[in-house]
Amino acid sequence: MPWPMVHFAISEGLFNQAPTSNLLLGSIAPDAIHVRGQITREEKGVTHFVHNGRLPTKELILKKYQEYWLKRQDPEWKDFVLGYFSHIYTDLRWTETAYADFEKEYTGNEIREIYNQEVSQIEFELLRSMRNADKLLMLIQKADGFTISPLVTQLEVIQYRDIKVNWLRDQNHEPQISPVYFKPAKIENFIHVTVKELKEQFNE
Repeated sequence: MPWPMVHFAISEGLFNQAPTSNLLLGSIAPDAIHVRGQITREEKGVTHFVHNGRLPTKELILKKYQEYWLKRQDPEWKDFVLGYFSHIYTDLRWTETAYADFEKEYTGNEIREIYNQEVSQIEFELLRSMRNADKLLMLIQKADGFTISPLVTQLEVIQYRDIKVNWLRDQNHEPQISPVYFKPAKIENFIHVTVKELKEQFNE
C-alpha cells in the first residue's frame, strides 16, 4: 500500500491544490488502526473493507462512501469521509498497478525490505517535489477528525497523524537510495491517473 505522502498528493489533486485539513486527515485514517499496536492483517482489513483477503471492489467502495457521506451534513465530515474512501480506492489501484508491477519485476528474497526502503524514499522525494508539502503537514495538524464507527476512533486518527507527521519531519528516516521499482516518474503518473479516476468515480 502507498504511504501517507502519496495519499496527501492525491488529496491535493482532488481539491485542485487546496485540500482541506479534514480531507488530508481522512486520507490516512484507515491506517490509524496501527496505533493499537500489534494488529493482524484481518484487523487492518476491517478498516479497509477487505473480505476473504481481498480489497473491496470499486463498486463497494463507492457504495460505502455514499453511506457514510450521507450520515452528516457538515462539510468537515464530508471532506473527512471523502479522504477516508479515497484512501481505500488508492490502495486498491496501487495493489492492481504499481505493486503488481513490483511483484512481477522483483526476483529476490527480501521483497518486504526492498519495498519499505523504496516507498520510504518516495515519501521524501514527494516532500521535496510538492510545492505545498510543508503547508500540507501544518494543515493536517489543524484537523479535528472524526470517528468512523465502527472502524477507527477520532483519538486513534489523531494519534496516527502525529506519528506520521513526526516521522516525515525527521530526515534521518530517508534511506538515501535511488528507487529501482518505484521511480518518481512512475509515482507521479500513478497519482495523476488515480486523481482522474477518483474525480470521475466519486462525482458520479
